[in-house]
Amino acid sequence: MIRVHLLLVAGALLAPAAAQSAGDSEVAGTTKPQSHGLLPIPDYTASSRMYLTGDWGGSRTDLAEQGLQVDVFWTQSGQSVVDGGTDKGWRYGGKLESRWELDLDRMEILPGALINMTTESRYGNSVNSIAGTVLPVNDVQYFPLTTPPEEDLLMTITELRYTQFLSKQFGVFLGKFIPLGGDLNEFAGGRGDTQFMSHPFLTASVTSLINPYSTLGAGAVWMPDERVVVTTSLYSSGDSSTTTGFENLDDGWVWSTSIRNQYQVSGLPGGMMLTGQYGFDNDFVNIEGQFINDGEFIVPLEEDTWNLFWNGWQYLHVDEKTNRLIDLSNGRTDLRGYGLFARVGAADQGTNPVNWVFSGGLGGLGVGRRQYDSYGIGYLYAVVSDKTSITGEELDDDAHRMEAYYTLAIFEGAELSLNYQYANSIKAMVPAATILGLRLRLNF
Repeated sequence: MIRVHLLLVAGALLAPAAAQSAGDSEVAGTTKPQSHGLLPIPDYTASSRMYLTGDWGGSRTDLAEQGLQVDVFWTQSGQSVVDGGTDKGWRYGGKLESRWELDLDRMEILPGALINMTTESRYGNSVNSIAGTVLPVNDVQYFPLTTPPEEDLLMTITELRYTQFLSKQFGVFLGKFIPLGGDLNEFAGGRGDTQFMSHPFLTASVTSLINPYSTLGAGAVWMPDERVVVTTSLYSSGDSSTTTGFENLDDGWVWSTSIRNQYQVSGLPGGMMLTGQYGFDNDFVNIEGQFINDGEFIVPLEEDTWNLFWNGWQYLHVDEKTNRLIDLSNGRTDLRGYGLFARVGAADQGTNPVNWVFSGGLGGLGVGRRQYDSYGIGYLYAVVSDKTSITGEELDDDAHRMEAYYTLAIFEGAELSLNYQYANSIKAMVPAATILGLRLRLNF
């Protein structure tokens, strides 16, 4: 059973950090016991409240038992800049995402093997272009990356990855995957579609210089025990959201290594992760370098850069205590209760405009009789280099951002989130934006 849940390790991220595993017990409310195969069998019945279309008369469970799992998500978001930013107004857009998992072990094709594929479609637009911020206030509409930004996509494959476990504790992976979402956190995770919407509350902002959304790479995952996961990966720093990725292999590389663990404090679950990333074989502007030499303007470049970030979360109260491990890969608060989260990151001051960043806040699940509603509030503070940015635009020396959300569980597989953001851009001439929004997510 340890190997069964190891694939939750590989399946959720595999760069820049690994998702956690669920050990020998079920992840609360998401899986049924099984006797073979790598992936747990989801609970598609109405009692899980996770799926709008349910079990398809039992055929969905039958497919999962044969090794095929398919999830389809439709996320719609509408936001309005009501004050500040570069413009005011309402924007609406949506994304349709499908996730396919082929458990080759369960299919008895190849022991220890799994194939993951993710497709994404996008339409409409967002307030990212008028909020005045460098990092998006709506990750759902911002990614996948396109030129021009946020153009409509009929469909693109953002993940197609092969994973092979060689033992119960060790596996390797290869292919196209999504680094975003790897900075997993119980109260501030996902990709903008389930908890917070704003990018700085989903990952450490210091990673934005070198981390693509979708890319080609390879790596390994090691689980010395059920509560500790170590992942290392090497991937292209060129984004491959709408391409195969092979044409970007000469755009530079990122080596990322992380260690994650979970623990109990007086019977309350908690966890943390530490990640280091090294970008190399690329051209990074040395913002502390000499731009004028003998009266001639030059752009000083460096071949490498680095960042380091820590992520932690801790339940302060749960309605029912449990010793089961938390599934961090689902972007949801798993236990009814509440807790704290925090992120701290630092980066190479010579090449990264963001020197260091801190974010933290509170998240929870269940409010009175609304036991399936979730909520969160977070605050971000970033220290920015006092040097000119690579675009030549004047920057402030710090930035602040706040976000709060409340998600109403409407019925099985349907959630409506109310969202508030206050985003003080690092762009010196742009006033802070106040943003109100709604997000409707349907899990078919």
